[in-house]
Amino acid sequence: MSYIQQLQNKLNFEKIFFTLVLIFAFILPLSRALISLIIILLIIVWGIQGDFKNKINTIKNNKVLMALFFFILWNFISLLWTDYSEHLLRTIRLNFYLLGVFIIATSIKKEQISSIITAFLSGMFISEMIAYGVFFELWTFKHATPATPSPFMMHIDYSVFLAFSSMLLLNRLFSSLYSLKEKFFISFFFLTVTGNLFLSTGRTGQVAFIAAIFVLSIIHFRLSIKSFFISLLLLISIFSSAYMLSNSFVIRVNDTVKDVTRVFNKDLNGSWGIRAAYWIITYDSFKEHPFGSGLGNYSKAIKEQISKNNYTFIDKRSKQFMEKYHPHNQYLLIILESGFIGLLLFFNLIYQMLVFKIKDKEIKELSTLFVTIFFVSCLAEPLLIKQFTLVLFVLFMGLFTLNNSNFKEKNLNHEK
Repeated sequence: MSYIQQLQNKLNFEKIFFTLVLIFAFILPLSRALISLIIILLIIVWGIQGDFKNKINTIKNNKVLMALFFFILWNFISLLWTDYSEHLLRTIRLNFYLLGVFIIATSIKKEQISSIITAFLSGMFISEMIAYGVFFELWTFKHATPATPSPFMMHIDYSVFLAFSSMLLLNRLFSSLYSLKEKFFISFFFLTVTGNLFLSTGRTGQVAFIAAIFVLSIIHFRLSIKSFFISLLLLISIFSSAYMLSNSFVIRVNDTVKDVTRVFNKDLNGSWGIRAAYWIITYDSFKEHPFGSGLGNYSKAIKEQISKNNYTFIDKRSKQFMEKYHPHNQYLLIILESGFIGLLLFFNLIYQMLVFKIKDKEIKELSTLFVTIFFVSCLAEPLLIKQFTLVLFVLFMGLFTLNNSNFKEKNLNHEK
């Protein structure tokens, strides 16, 4: 018997995977280094476990996992026409993080989902308590400041975490599955998370939160006048409170109004204006490169168009900024790198995530809210090339896809 076979017989893989994913969920909002370590350990243990025939069958029979597989595959095919760039190796590395989705979907049991979500919320609670301490100047922590109290990640990424956590808790408040005592603690946690979201300067999560409020109302009250007014009432209450209590929120609202006004005046040198300019530049790049410029080559594609075209609507400083940074939009980035095929495969992934069937009503509701928040946020930020938001996607897509699958049970029954 080989050493690997001896190891396979000794190890309790179910317990190992559950422990690793539980830790992964907890440290998700807290540590870059530990996130990478857990991903590596998951890949190693998954490889040692073997049983690849059943794993491949599970993946092949799951439309969501296959949609993700084809999206990743096309990304790597685009390497055939990419050039080496400063972003290439990092982009390839981050694509390997997506293996975590397949590992979670084929290794975790459905009854473990609740504990994993609780671990994630526990990590978020620690994160936000640190953030509140920074905001009220009780202590200092890394690069967080009272103006941007995001302790472990960029404020834009943190706003996505906060928006999802807030909607997860609000959905529980609407649910009949929780007792009054439980809802009391859920209410407190919801208020602190939502307050943190609007203390943050991350407008990405705030906009996604608005969209998710409407989706939540439709989930619980169907598409009706009642759901519309409930959404409106919630938004008015939350946003008016934020406007009265958070100076940073007031500043960001005023900045947004100024930026939008500048866009209407055809001045695209503000925050929102530069985002609009990226759409124009991406369209010009797409006309020349319908299959994209290759994985990791978004910066090269942008520089190429700026050097070719006289974009008078942006000044020199804005051009320098745009050549240096990503296009602040996941969909534009996909067009720049992998063209219309990449975008179609990405839309197929979103569609499959929305339509897959989940027997557990609460998990199905949560999956719909997650898809709403994540992919609305992708309009303002390329979340799949940023470590924290990428692993947020990995964890919850893995859990929701697992809940959609009975293939492991079928395989076990077949073996019996």
